[in-house]
Amino acid sequence: MRNIIRISAGTAAVLLAAGTVVFTASAAQAADDTTGANASVNGGVLSISAPTAVTFPLANPGTTSEAAAEGIAVTDTRAGTVGWAASVSTTDFVSVADPTRSIGAGALGYTPATAVETGTLTLVKSDTITGSTAGSAVQTASGVTGNNSATWSAALTLTVPSDALAATDYQATVTHSVL
Repeated sequence: MRNIIRISAGTAAVLLAAGTVVFTASAAQAADDTTGANASVNGGVLSISAPTAVTFPLANPGTTSEAAAEGIAVTDTRAGTVGWAASVSTTDFVSVADPTRSIGAGALGYTPATAVETGTLTLVKSDTITGSTAGSAVQTASGVTGNNSATWSAALTLTVPSDALAATDYQATVTHSVL
């Protein structure tokens, strides 16, 4: 039976130079193997909700009527870093019984309150905006990281023109949007 002993060249040179013969065994080498781990994080949607109706109290021509829109909410479950802007637009207030009677969209004032926020975002609210069919930003989020939300109320004012015609059925559509 033969024993094989391995000695590295550097070790052999040192041993031979010293005139001594030493037999050494090399240690077993460790072996590693790795497994990659992959994960995915699902992104959701960006949405907005608002009350279905707001009713202004009866007003005289040349006066202002006030109402509140409660619980307007943006929910962002996209799990990203892109900000968003919530805006409001309105149609003219038109009499259902007599469509020739109207109060222009510009008669509506919208003042958003400071929002209650969740998640990581920087939210800036606008000052009072005047109703517009084009839409105006009312809350703007930046510095977004992950899921977030904002909920606010808005004080609404309707400035009834002094030449407004009497009608109890003026209706408009106020649209909240988020991009």
